[in-house]
Amino acid sequence: MAESILKLNNLRKVYIVGNLKTAKKAQKEIQKLHKKYERICCQEGTAYKEVEKELDHAQKLFSEEKYEESYTYLTRRGIKRGRRDKGVVVHALNGVNLDIKSGEMVAIMGPSGSGKSTLLNMLGLLDTPTTGQIFLRGKNVTSIKNSKLPNIRSTELGFVFQSFNLIPTLTAIENVMLPLKYSRTPIMERRRLAEEALDMVGLSDRMHHTPNELSGGQKQRVAIARSIVNKPAIIFGDELTGELDTKMTKEVMQLVVDLNKKGQTFIIVTHNPEVAKLCGRTITIIDGKVAK
Repeated sequence: MAESILKLNNLRKVYIVGNLKTAKKAQKEIQKLHKKYERICCQEGTAYKEVEKELDHAQKLFSEEKYEESYTYLTRRGIKRGRRDKGVVVHALNGVNLDIKSGEMVAIMGPSGSGKSTLLNMLGLLDTPTTGQIFLRGKNVTSIKNSKLPNIRSTELGFVFQSFNLIPTLTAIENVMLPLKYSRTPIMERRRLAEEALDMVGLSDRMHHTPNELSGGQKQRVAIARSIVNKPAIIFGDELTGELDTKMTKEVMQLVVDLNKKGQTFIIVTHNPEVAKLCGRTITIIDGKVAK
């Protein structure tokens, strides 16, 4: 059975808009308890289970908009809502649990505003959760200092975006070499690996062309080559066929399927059901939760 490569444990992302002091105070107490939980959850004994139970109950009250009750439950102190205590709480992610296995090709779908982009930002370590844990290859990356996250992103994760995000003044091979520069790979090794990656996506004859000399499908192939050049554990695709026509979509997705068959893990956010059909599993997000 394939090993777990990426795991989410009760992941939540909350945005408090306005002057909702009761919600802010309750959230602060929840985060303090969560930090305590992270400190003791790997220790022997059952103390962490009691903390986990408290945390779950406080979060349940909070998600039900019972901010005063949540605060009182954790602090044993009362709190009152003031006259000017107005605003809104957005639960972008509300207790997401996921387990992605090595070698999987997973689609994430859902309506606009469902939390897909927020989830992708969490999975790609581009944003930090309010509470919850993210495990990459069994390591809790939510407890790692922010200053160390760029190194993890550049070596363990690859990204392919809808708008390609290629630098127009650089050639295909120079665009593909960029991640290797950030990971401090020697210059000669960078070129060799970039050529190898472009050959894998069928663009060895276009490596010295700039993006404006390439078709949309070729640009996305360069972007995919850039994402695989560091041999990452996971590649994230954010609507990677969104700007391609039907023919180019089929070509790019066939490339993705071929790379997946060689063992590359993919997580793809998409609105396209035809893209989702090519994935081994589809996760549907609705209102910040995994619906199915």
